[in-house]
Amino acid sequence: IARFYDRILGAPILSCEDKSKCVVSVGPCQTLTFAVHPDGLKAEGVSHHDMVQEEHIEGKPNFLSNYGPHVSIYVADLRSSYRRAQDLGVTYVNPRFKRRAYNEEESVDDCMFRCIDIVDPANIDAGPILRLEHEVRSVVQRDGSKY
Repeated sequence: IARFYDRILGAPILSCEDKSKCVVSVGPCQTLTFAVHPDGLKAEGVSHHDMVQEEHIEGKPNFLSNYGPHVSIYVADLRSSYRRAQDLGVTYVNPRFKRRAYNEEESVDDCMFRCIDIVDPANIDAGPILRLEHEVRSVVQRDGSKY
């Protein structure tokens, strides 16, 4: 999880304790904490997504709508984060929202993009570690002014 946030989203890792807890900085005064369940329960039965087939926009890739929870995080370099996420194949468009970034330029115009699969960049073939929708936001607009 730490490698995903660090290498893909450029989010600094504040602490990472023996694979049992990871704290990631995801914006000014904002962190995400991932921790092993205190009872040692496995995550297989935990779902952070609720995928539903809805509308399909002609000429665009088809994505399922997610009605599960999502988090919004901020990154300093949206364009680079988008490229790295796209290279990993983890960019996602949630059709239930009006802002839909199907490509890099749309993500810059909308000051955001989404991803849902957290993968290990060092072991992509292992598949998602966790599915949790992220709205990845820029702290600046296309012209460089604050968002």
